[in-house]
Amino acid sequence: MKTTKKHKIGTAVALGDLRNLVGGLLTAAACLMASNVAQAHIGYGGRDFGTYTGLSSGSKTITNQTVTGNYGWADAADGILGDSHRGRAFRFHLDNAALVNLTVSANASATTNSLGGLNPAFSIYSGLAAIAPFAPSQTTNAVSADHDFGEASVAWRTWWVQQNLNPAATDPSPTDGSWNALGDWKIGGDGDLPGDFAQLSSFSYKGSAAATSGANSVSGSIALPAGDYTIFIGGNVLANKTSGTALSPYGIAATLLVTPAPTLSIATKVFVGWPVGTPVNWVLESASDISAYNWTSVTNAPVTVDGQPGVVLDGNVSHQSFRLRYVP
Repeated sequence: MKTTKKHKIGTAVALGDLRNLVGGLLTAAACLMASNVAQAHIGYGGRDFGTYTGLSSGSKTITNQTVTGNYGWADAADGILGDSHRGRAFRFHLDNAALVNLTVSANASATTNSLGGLNPAFSIYSGLAAIAPFAPSQTTNAVSADHDFGEASVAWRTWWVQQNLNPAATDPSPTDGSWNALGDWKIGGDGDLPGDFAQLSSFSYKGSAAATSGANSVSGSIALPAGDYTIFIGGNVLANKTSGTALSPYGIAATLLVTPAPTLSIATKVFVGWPVGTPVNWVLESASDISAYNWTSVTNAPVTVDGQPGVVLDGNVSHQSFRLRYVP
């Protein structure tokens, strides 16, 4: 009897509860996907704007990326570090100093399931996150890309809280992560030794721009020296942190434009002046030698420098003598 009963129960589970079993597997898969999103590490896959000489103009547009939620940048800009998982990292390199302009807009068609309506904001930093191949592990943990919740990152976040919020802090509360949208910050991977901040990736803040009043596009320009740079893009609606779309992918369209930095040309000039109030009957003349018989009128238009009238002449001309001659 027991054997027959077991077989019947087994058959009932296989046929009658198949729907529940599949539903449970789908729920487990959904939880796994959510976990993967929450634990995503910083990387630049598909988000490299490229390398620019800085001596000529160049640009690149990326339209197939998303950011989780519409609040990450605002949360990282409120004076308490934010979760870097709620931003999206991009990179670029300059061989020489240049003017960099970035435009970020909402893009509902970035992916098949992305939302529109992003209120974008971005920060630009000097420095890059760890890129494979990673340095050898300094701990018993395997090496990894940088993320907010590794032991090395948590140690730095705790130190940051001690320096900025509570000297007696023993944990990283109330920070949500390592991201500082308006300042410098550090982050590490699982192979970095906790407390040795020299091993962490460092981001040096250079500038930022944020859409306001519900705008769906933002632009900003900044002059930068040669080097490697990271851009973090996120949303600027803090209220979205508790909304139903807080974990949804918001589409991004971003264009980086690099133009040469303007250069100055400095020429040597000579200012020849005369007393204020000198009548116009006096004419400025020049000659190659003070004892010359032939003097030539100087035709440069008069200007005023520090309140004194005179003319500006090229400093690279040959030796000249000047005089004022009265013309009745």
